[in-house]
Amino acid sequence: NMTLFFSSPIGLGHITRDIAIAKEIARSFNYFDFDFITGSKAFDFICNENDSSEESKFNAHNLYFPPEFSIDDGKLSNSLVWLLKYVSYFRKSKIKVKKLLSTRDKNLETTSLIITDEDFASLSVGKDLNIPRILITDILRTHFIRNGLLSNIEKFLNNSMCSLIKSSDCVIIPESGDNRDNFVYVGPIVREIKATRDELRKRFSFNKKTILITTGGTSAGHYLIKRAVESFMRLRKRFDCDLVVSFSSNISLNDQGDKSYRNIGFVNNIHEFVYAADLVISLAGKSTIDECLVYGTPGIFIPIKNHFEQEDRAREMGFSYEDINNLDIIIEENLSGSRLKKERKASNGAAMAATLINEYLNK
Repeated sequence: NMTLFFSSPIGLGHITRDIAIAKEIARSFNYFDFDFITGSKAFDFICNENDSSEESKFNAHNLYFPPEFSIDDGKLSNSLVWLLKYVSYFRKSKIKVKKLLSTRDKNLETTSLIITDEDFASLSVGKDLNIPRILITDILRTHFIRNGLLSNIEKFLNNSMCSLIKSSDCVIIPESGDNRDNFVYVGPIVREIKATRDELRKRFSFNKKTILITTGGTSAGHYLIKRAVESFMRLRKRFDCDLVVSFSSNISLNDQGDKSYRNIGFVNNIHEFVYAADLVISLAGKSTIDECLVYGTPGIFIPIKNHFEQEDRAREMGFSYEDINNLDIIIEENLSGSRLKKERKASNGAAMAATLINEYLNK
């Protein structure tokens, strides 16, 4: 009997950590029967993962079509529009999940456990149907909207989200913190890397000090890539270093710039590049920050402006959106070693998450 694993398709951070957990459960407890339900780029990601991975193949369903954030020049605009689109997406998703579960019932497949990574539609349906639920989340409330009446809409949404979260049997939080009630803090969850850093550097031909710019699977980071490449062009006369860029769509940067760095395109194993690099420049997405923390790679994290999660996370790491204007100085400090390494190495929470989930798989 397959266990349903719902993974939010908004960004790629959810699917990558969920794959890390599923692989850990397979390795430690010999359990392979997960059905992943996601959509959009996250679905493509898991399909690529299946193509490239020898060990485990995941069943995946392309169920969700999430709304896109509208981002101009690194600033999130129209957050109300996004919120309303999200509410409509949530409603449509609930209908799809109900349909999926009732089809399973007709096929005499019982659903005895739902695991969900920030996919509130499946959490809500699971609650209505009284199915045990494990939630993986690092958001306990949102604050996208700053002004009066509209923030009341968000307050209402937050309250319903909070009660959904509290009603879960177990809430796994991939941060460090103190457990309370049904909340268990396991620390950052990232994919395990078998190779050593030197092996990876050889494989990727990282022969000099290497800066990696990566902004995830969305177009949100175009402005950051442009600005970081410009900084690199100015600094490379003084520092003997290479630049590797990972972006999926074709951003046209100036011509001479195109020869000065290597674009690896969008790759499924970006975490290995993060481990091998000497410095990472990225948006303040959770998965890249967590990878830097666990693998011990210094990073510069520029958040999307008005994106509450990214701004909070960047602040914790000592950065803000305004740092986009100081990139030269910050990169230089990192390359010359004058920036004190504050990065504490975190341990990978995947094993702890796997152990918690395994207890429920055996109930």
